[in-house]
Amino acid sequence: MTTTDELGATRTRRAEPITRHTARNGAVSYRFQADVGIRPNGTRDRQRFTFRTLAEARREYRRITTEVAAGAFVKRDPTTVAEYLTRWLDSRRDVRANTLAGYRHSLKPVIDTLGSMGLQQLRSADIDALVTVRLNGTPIMQRDKRGRRAAEVLTFLRGRPEGARYNEILVALGEPGIKSLDRLVASGGVVRKGRGHYVAAEPSDLPRPRIAGSVSPRTVVTMLVVLSSALDDAMREGLVARNVARLVKRPTVEHHEMRSWTPEQAGQFRQHVRDDRLNACWLLTLAGLRRSEVLGLRWSDVDFDAGTVSVAQGRVVVKGSGTVTGDPKSKRSRRALPMPVDVLTALRTFKLRQAEERLALGSQYPDTGLVAVNADGSPIRPETYSSEFARRAKDAGVPVIRLHDVRHTAATMLLDGGTTPSATAKWLGHDPAITLRVYGHVYDDALAAAGDALMGRSRSNGEQQR
Repeated sequence: MTTTDELGATRTRRAEPITRHTARNGAVSYRFQADVGIRPNGTRDRQRFTFRTLAEARREYRRITTEVAAGAFVKRDPTTVAEYLTRWLDSRRDVRANTLAGYRHSLKPVIDTLGSMGLQQLRSADIDALVTVRLNGTPIMQRDKRGRRAAEVLTFLRGRPEGARYNEILVALGEPGIKSLDRLVASGGVVRKGRGHYVAAEPSDLPRPRIAGSVSPRTVVTMLVVLSSALDDAMREGLVARNVARLVKRPTVEHHEMRSWTPEQAGQFRQHVRDDRLNACWLLTLAGLRRSEVLGLRWSDVDFDAGTVSVAQGRVVVKGSGTVTGDPKSKRSRRALPMPVDVLTALRTFKLRQAEERLALGSQYPDTGLVAVNADGSPIRPETYSSEFARRAKDAGVPVIRLHDVRHTAATMLLDGGTTPSATAKWLGHDPAITLRVYGHVYDDALAAAGDALMGRSRSNGEQQR
């Protein structure tokens, strides 16, 4: 093929290596081979591509070779959404069991609804449709989504009740159709009646799993965050070219003000539980420790000589596994805290009481080494600790708030008392940036006072001058 440049000279364009193939039945297709990478053994990885028309073959040849040159080509892979997400979840050994259970719960609607699709066929529109159903729809029946190519194969075969031969499918749908054909055979959507002879299976009359609708925006956002994390890893593995979940607009999550106690209310609760058997545990909660940290605390983590309490493990409820003891929530959660004298005194009193209870029960008393145990030595269950806290808050005449909100109370009191954000974050086992973002409102007056100090006047004087 020749072309003419701007000066009128002719030059030859390099021919594209596309060959025409005529099948025995006269059907014509167009093929080419292209290097798409290097195999682990160092040899070239060449793939053959087949298309129905010359124009389509030319277009795909240019696209594939351009992507290969740019390092952006993604090899065809039959992995489905369900297969990849299940494998991704099973490989997450870097998170706590409770966190992993949350991941599984968040991705279940994705697997149930889009799981049969090829991972490389997943589009942002598919995820957006799921988001719409989860937010606004009533529970619906799951749609059978296997991807556009699979739908073309099934349509082609269902139009031929007697079935079709391999070459017919190849000529009609090209190599992408053959790839989908193989997946459909593996999943039972297509039946191979004989060598090179395929028939569409009868559609199942069984109802598909129901997908719940009308969930909160926060639940949907969590689903998208976890899915995005999984697809980021799929990109790094070279399975997909881009993360389509990041193209989906996330719903707005309504912000709710944190509920917390005033210092007076915290003092009122502290006074109410002064003679309670679990007084030491309640004081640790008031000091800002998480529920999992209080329930996972061992006597070996309490150093009465140094006056410190070390957070080294946690006890949490994992769905399907009960209460599990493991590492703290994060690396920052592992910390040693110098406790106030009244907390240490309450811990000494509680240890003596447990010694009396152990003596009374004798060999029947289990030696767990935990601080938070019942009178019979059994560990206190997380849900029991929460319900007991709510009951005591009600009896104390203070607002019944969540245990997590007591951490908000502790953080607010620390910052309001002049503790720096970095020290507050270290005490709570938080990232300092999160501490400032969540509790920054506490510093509004302090920042205003700092601005006045730069002008050489106190806050009160500045207010009088205005």
